[in-house]
Amino acid sequence: MSAIEPFALTETISRICPDIYHPAIARDGLLTRLRIPGGVLNELQCRMIAELLETIGLEYVQVTNRANLQLRSLSQDLDRDLLTKLTECGLAASNTAVDGIRNIMLSPTAGIDAQELIDVRPLAAAWLEYLDLHPELGSLSNKFSVGFDGGGSVGILDRPNDITLLAIGKDEFSLHLGMGNRGEAPQPVGVNLTTDECLPMLAAIAQSYLQGITVIGGDTRRKPRLRDVISDDGLAEFGELVRREFIGSRQFVFKNTSLDSAKRTLRERDYIQVNNDLHLGAQQQRQPDRYYVGVVLLLGRWTVAQIKGLESIAVQYGSGTIRLTPWQNVIIPDVRSIDLNTVQGLINDLGLVQTATHPSSLLRACAGATGCQFSATDTQADAIALSEYLAAQFTLDRPLNIHFSGCEKSCAQPDLADITLWGEAETSERGSRYRLEIGEVRATFEQESRDLLPPERIPIFVGKLIEDYQQRRLDAQESLPAFINRQ
Repeated sequence: MSAIEPFALTETISRICPDIYHPAIARDGLLTRLRIPGGVLNELQCRMIAELLETIGLEYVQVTNRANLQLRSLSQDLDRDLLTKLTECGLAASNTAVDGIRNIMLSPTAGIDAQELIDVRPLAAAWLEYLDLHPELGSLSNKFSVGFDGGGSVGILDRPNDITLLAIGKDEFSLHLGMGNRGEAPQPVGVNLTTDECLPMLAAIAQSYLQGITVIGGDTRRKPRLRDVISDDGLAEFGELVRREFIGSRQFVFKNTSLDSAKRTLRERDYIQVNNDLHLGAQQQRQPDRYYVGVVLLLGRWTVAQIKGLESIAVQYGSGTIRLTPWQNVIIPDVRSIDLNTVQGLINDLGLVQTATHPSSLLRACAGATGCQFSATDTQADAIALSEYLAAQFTLDRPLNIHFSGCEKSCAQPDLADITLWGEAETSERGSRYRLEIGEVRATFEQESRDLLPPERIPIFVGKLIEDYQQRRLDAQESLPAFINRQ
């Protein structure tokens, strides 16, 4: 690398949510993120990411649960030449003040989903441009998150964004706000918008949030979430503040609307149940004779060889783009039916799988003890060991979700998993262990003291649990938590 001109150490230490210009200090070195708006990468950007990894000596980049790219274990800040290249190819915001704001999330199949009502990509691009043109929005919380859901078969309504706009008609969106507990999906507030009203509404909410945090105050590094501002003001009062900021003639009132409310459309009530595993494998697009192919990345790890290999496939057989998903996987769109077998074979040759039932697709894990001071266990290594064991021993017939969390924060997956393994702190008598939950039910083990499992016991125990479930469930539709509850 060329000579480094480091950022001020105080800036690095104080950063709670890192971005490409302001890395954070983690247990394994510096941590930074590439914000990928909408999760779409073109050929030049893929080449730049591979070059970046080779330059700084990292084996892989990690796709996050916001469809960002995360770089860990850096020994020093990125030099300014690299930062310039990243900015020029669109991998960093030209306005450094807003680069740290959470990634704009949209359905990873936006524009190609056969079931979607509205292609939300133009809206996401408009909001990104608005952020870049308004440096005062750099005062937003780095966790201020916006999602656009086109109402297709692969959706993000269940993702814990501060704001989600869900398409419910050909020119109509339902506004959802994050108002519940940490990790809960945003809830509808009884306001529907036309496409043209979406950007003014986002701007009004952002300005209202900024007014709210000036009242709440506190640690400027840990700004309150939107849900905290709403809780402090009250939903109706916050809605009135938004109404005054809103540029337009619409009159509206924010009100609590239960997810089970009869006022919601049938589409909205059913939407939360959408099977997002449809982002994997070969799926037909809305465009004639075009398919997308979803590819599993174990724990989101994307190596240099895999980046180069998938981009080569995308250029030769697709449109040259690759899409990142909030489930830490990738999609190659726009493949012709005549090329499907070839594409899937080339993906297999890279050592990657494409099915939702393969053990690689089941797992989520936080950084673990090697990267995070709060983690009690090496979640990444333990998750990989479980994946390898299951792949060698079992054939799964339905998708499952297994989550390793090194502490109670649940950073890798805020929503409920089929199986959750919670890391417990090491004591002088015992090594680090896990508390296991199935759905919301805590498991107990007669053979283990204090109902905790050591890491080496997890593969065998989880394997037996899955085997018992597949043999004794009522039918293929019975989930693992429902099976356990029935027992």
